[in-house]
Amino acid sequence: MPIQIIWGNDISAHNKYIHQIIDQKVSKVWKEINVSNLNGDDEQQINKAMEEILTPPLGDGARVVILKNNPIFTIKNEDLRIKFEKLYRNIPSNTYFILQNIKKPDSRLKSTKFIKKLIKENIALEKSFSLPDIWDYEGQRRYLEDAAKGMDISLDKNTAELIIDSVGNDSVKLINELAKAKIYLTALANDENAKLCLKSNDVKKIFNDHQSNIFKIIDLLLEKNIKESLIEINYLLCKGEPALRLNAGLISQIRIHTIIKLSNNSREEDVDKICNLANITNPKRIFFIRKKIKNTSQEYLINLMSNLLNIESLLKKGNNPINVFIENLMNLS
Repeated sequence: MPIQIIWGNDISAHNKYIHQIIDQKVSKVWKEINVSNLNGDDEQQINKAMEEILTPPLGDGARVVILKNNPIFTIKNEDLRIKFEKLYRNIPSNTYFILQNIKKPDSRLKSTKFIKKLIKENIALEKSFSLPDIWDYEGQRRYLEDAAKGMDISLDKNTAELIIDSVGNDSVKLINELAKAKIYLTALANDENAKLCLKSNDVKKIFNDHQSNIFKIIDLLLEKNIKESLIEINYLLCKGEPALRLNAGLISQIRIHTIIKLSNNSREEDVDKICNLANITNPKRIFFIRKKIKNTSQEYLINLMSNLLNIESLLKKGNNPINVFIENLMNLS
């Protein structure tokens, strides 16, 4: 379709989708002339995009005009809206106007309501490419399974957990590692048409160094697996993560978990109130946290918070980071 709105935080998927359109629609001979990459943060480039979409492609194939950081459906701008509504009918059928932004179109804007009308009339197309949040394990697992399925790879039991530990929610790294796994499995089967199944042992052989992050450490602390949590903390510190920033992240997350635990114990059911208290923007996250803290006592969480605050004080005094973490977390086990 001539007008395509793409949004979401998976920039790698954005780019892949755009490249597919260019490869399929634009003549390789005329590609340099018929593909325009413009930035919606610059008013002059927005105006240039509006001019270029009215210009038929030169030579064979189609023209593709990409407006990165598209402001039309995220910022109220009546002049821009009116201009877009006036010219959209004059876009040549072989010109593609790709409006790209990380942000979801704002449903309150007149421009967004207008584009929804065009979508219903099959004049425009909307696609979202969003990565699951780093704390959303189930979302990450589904994303991984879909990516593997797209490469004709099935996953054995427990394989997903190992892969997520290795790559986190880095979509580029995930696709690269799955591509590497496919080459390995195909060579192992000695048959290009063989059904490929990625097993736990294969992951350990193929995938790169594990991915550590604050949320993994939080999970280990909630499980009272202090030894493993310290290994992950040391791993991040050795990779150059500032100790104070790491500890601040832990304090922030444990604070959220503690508030939700206290809310559960007090039988507070008002989700909006809990979100405000815990400073959570996505109410769905409360469901995931409740599952994680089901078997964790509020006393343990309060003690953990107290120890993390003590770590902050000691770090600010210049003490050795890993020693401070060990001395203040080991007594929780």
